[in-house]
Amino acid sequence: MQISDSTFVSLIVVLGWVLSLCLHEYGHGIVAYWGGDKSIKDKGYLSFNPFAYTDVGMSIVLPAVIVLFGGIGLPGAAVSVNRTQLRNKYWESLVSLAGPVFSIAFTAVLVAGIHAWSNAPVNILAAATFLAVLEILVIILNLLPVPGLDGYGIFEPFLSSTLRQRLIPAQRYGILLLMAVLWMVPPANDFLWLVSYAVSYVVGLDPRMIDRGQTLFRQGAGPLAIGVIAIVVIYHFVKSRREKNAGDAVD
Repeated sequence: MQISDSTFVSLIVVLGWVLSLCLHEYGHGIVAYWGGDKSIKDKGYLSFNPFAYTDVGMSIVLPAVIVLFGGIGLPGAAVSVNRTQLRNKYWESLVSLAGPVFSIAFTAVLVAGIHAWSNAPVNILAAATFLAVLEILVIILNLLPVPGLDGYGIFEPFLSSTLRQRLIPAQRYGILLLMAVLWMVPPANDFLWLVSYAVSYVVGLDPRMIDRGQTLFRQGAGPLAIGVIAIVVIYHFVKSRREKNAGDAVD
């Protein structure tokens, strides 16, 4: 069975995206563990297993589907950190910083690989190059000091307790509001992509590979997104049935 170029590129981009999300959340988890929250290990966050996260759907599946539909798939809050166990506010800040740092490291390795294997098959290069642009875009976005994003989490420990309490509601809706702005205000969205493209050119990514990767990705993303959603629905159905059967067996 031979798959189309667009489906192949879409698969590579989404699989790479999921891998980067796992690394991002692992970064939060390992630094929290070093900082004093030993419950991180017991919760399975250091196993690099995406199914161990607090909410696989919100943190892994939903961002991947959003990417497939052409949006910006920011990772959700997957790693539940007990901040009262962290040694001090500096460790709190480092926990938030760790996710973007791991994302930057992943992107740096990806870009280095693109340059090292420039003679690789064109569709692999196109997929990897477009994935790198997506990573750059989300790193920039995630470092904005908006409540709910890591950029805010880096500075939050140094704010007054009164201000932190006032901003708690904003943390719940900050990401949604930001996504709404990017969706409803095209110039803001265009500016974000423009900055991402500028950074990609600085690190030497080929504009032709970016365009090819983006074009093929958009062509193959729709059917793949439907497939991913179907798999997730089936997975949750089977999981709920197993949990129900296990509960009935205990009773």
